[in-house]
Amino acid sequence: MPTQRRNPLEQQALPIRPDNPTGYYDHLRVATPRQRNRQWEKNHQSQKAMYRGVDPKLALRVKQIAAELEVRDGEVARTLLEYALRAFAQGELDLNPRPNPERMRMTLFPAAETIAERRKRGGMPVRKKKQGEQPWRVVTTWRGLPVALKQEIASLASEDGLNVPAGELVTALLRFSLKAFEYGLLKMEPVAVAAGYTLAEGTV
Repeated sequence: MPTQRRNPLEQQALPIRPDNPTGYYDHLRVATPRQRNRQWEKNHQSQKAMYRGVDPKLALRVKQIAAELEVRDGEVARTLLEYALRAFAQGELDLNPRPNPERMRMTLFPAAETIAERRKRGGMPVRKKKQGEQPWRVVTTWRGLPVALKQEIASLASEDGLNVPAGELVTALLRFSLKAFEYGLLKMEPVAVAAGYTLAEGTV
């Protein structure tokens, strides 16, 4: 009995696939960029501090210590600033502002005094400031500084306080505390938390 041969021109019904079977087209999907969770930043917006004129080397050292301790750099900055402010309140840190010939406000780092001291020591001559050269324009930003701490710094730097730029005051405070840290007088020990580490309260 002759077998029935299939007509090659006859269309065959193809199996129907669902529009998007699970996992079938997954490899064709384009990955969308992951949205950054900024909820923590929104909740701590009041603890954000920005200071212009902070010594970049000191700000970098704060970041390095934070990386070593695996904590936020704002926590390290907070510990250093609070330590120096306590020392100032106890008379262990002298902050003596002097007139600044280039500005109306006082300064903690008079350039004229620095030049005279270096010449007296027989050091290399200080390079004269170029025409139109501006002071530091770097803005240092930290998160995690309590409102009370920011207000204390602002009050101390105001006209009723030392009458100096806030960045200069922060620089002086950091310089004092970083020296204490290097000499072992100030200890910062991280404490484990659910998502990383944090500095213990009142660590000195």
